[in-house]
Amino acid sequence: MGNFDMLIFVLLIVYSAYKSCEAGVITTSLGSINGNQIGSYQTFKKIPFAKPPIGKLRFQKPMAAEKWEGILNATEYGPACMSNSSTSKSPQKWIDEDCLHINIFTTDTCLSSKNCSVVFYVHGGELVYDSAVMFEDKYLFDTFSSRDVILVIPAFRLGLFSHFVVEDQNVAPNNLALYDILLALEFVKSEIHNFGGSSDRVTAFGHSYGGHVVSVMAFSTEINTDLSYFQRVICMSSVNVWDSLEFEIEKTMRFIQYANCSVPQDLKSRMTSFEQDSYMMECLQDIDSMELLRIQRSLEDEGHPIYSGLVLREPLIQNVLVQDFYEKPKNIPTLTGCTYKELDKFHAYHNIVETLGYENYKECDDKYRDDRKYGRFDLNKHADETFGILAQTKLKVDKQLDKGIPTYFYEYSYPKHPSHTDDLSYIMGVHAFEKDENEIHLAKSYQEMFMNFVKFGEPGGGFEMSTFENSSYFNFYWNETTGEKSSMKTNFEKEIIKYWLKDMFEYDQNITAAKQLKVAITRSAKFNVSEDQLPYLYISMLIIALIFLTGCLVGKICCVQPRDRHLYIQLDGLDHDCYTVKN
Repeated sequence: MGNFDMLIFVLLIVYSAYKSCEAGVITTSLGSINGNQIGSYQTFKKIPFAKPPIGKLRFQKPMAAEKWEGILNATEYGPACMSNSSTSKSPQKWIDEDCLHINIFTTDTCLSSKNCSVVFYVHGGELVYDSAVMFEDKYLFDTFSSRDVILVIPAFRLGLFSHFVVEDQNVAPNNLALYDILLALEFVKSEIHNFGGSSDRVTAFGHSYGGHVVSVMAFSTEINTDLSYFQRVICMSSVNVWDSLEFEIEKTMRFIQYANCSVPQDLKSRMTSFEQDSYMMECLQDIDSMELLRIQRSLEDEGHPIYSGLVLREPLIQNVLVQDFYEKPKNIPTLTGCTYKELDKFHAYHNIVETLGYENYKECDDKYRDDRKYGRFDLNKHADETFGILAQTKLKVDKQLDKGIPTYFYEYSYPKHPSHTDDLSYIMGVHAFEKDENEIHLAKSYQEMFMNFVKFGEPGGGFEMSTFENSSYFNFYWNETTGEKSSMKTNFEKEIIKYWLKDMFEYDQNITAAKQLKVAITRSAKFNVSEDQLPYLYISMLIIALIFLTGCLVGKICCVQPRDRHLYIQLDGLDHDCYTVKN
């Protein structure tokens, strides 16, 4: 082969390699997109689903993305949304306020069939850290693409950028990150067929706080009411935690003060509350995003509460008490569960009583702290947050089962890596560790069963629907030495669930009943007895007491029988005292 022929041969190889990494062009209603081709898999990243939330759009509801000209380059991840929390173990390398993009992983098979199942993954991080761009392609290919399941990972605003909270939502809406997520779901609903997916086969999937968000959308009476956004749910290791509106406003006011955006005193008296809130918001909108992030981190480092969480408030979330939020779950088949150790290694204080929605918060919290302190129940083996995840997950499962909703419930109990994010690594590849032979089997089981649920509505492999009667669940466990494998079990965390969902609820109800009785007696007394009548009431009570005592004295004097006399009834009906009854 001559030099020229060799050159042509090399160029053909290079060109073929280049073409193998170049996906075909996909056309959407917004414009054309070009992604990456890796074998039979295709990725499309950094697709804008909203206008950049900058300038006057900062702190406002997201607006749908505008159409673009030409072919959009979707071959690389875009920036993560703004975050720099010290509580994160996975800081992001590239952050920017212009971050509302969506990332889609599909396959040639799906692009041909146009009917593949879709997973819409909401990342965790308490709405203050982590991102939609923190995942390695190879793990996602292994879990999703290899089974022809389309994966969608949306971004949403974090920290202060989704937590400028004021009373008047005409100034800025509460729960801004949830609006971002809903707009991303709207994009999936209208565009996923272009990527080979079916909008009627979407599973909303979240872990930790991402699971909280997914759970909120499943239980909210205001979101996905026609089930057009998603039809199945997967929640891993999640617990619904709510912040009060007052608490969120307090955090906002603190930030405004640190940013020197408070309303001057000479203007405040002449401004309405709407005008004051607008003044402060517009001041923050004029500050560079990196400076806002610096202030946020400074406040966190000083020990102030982080800018995270959701508010139980309309219009996206029904305005009810926490204990009433779970009463109306939508008919959405669910796969949910937790690890048996969750957050035990941290043992941080957590407001578990408020999390579970007891009516008498202080009394129930005092009881729990005392029971833990004095060892009345084995409460020291788990952290507060672990109790919260275990108990609330079971509470939500029971509410769904009560409505006849197909619910698959699991617990991961393999002891080597039983913490909060360990089993997530089997699905998403984050927080990975070197697996032993048992964990290799468990990882495969997770992938197969989770994707079976996504595609067919049931996990298979012996993982059956939970039942309320015997509190059944699927125990993820594997031991090659003993031969023990994953299987269905009953009485999920029996003692823990009894303490939190039976004994504590009964205690809470008794406290409520006692308070109601006290109020009723007080009202009755106020209604029936005037201040002038009180002396007569006291005299009447004294007379009744004297009559009672007189009766007792008369009885003592007039009764001459022995004091220890007892009557026994014989079969013939005659009475005999204790001295005449034969042994």
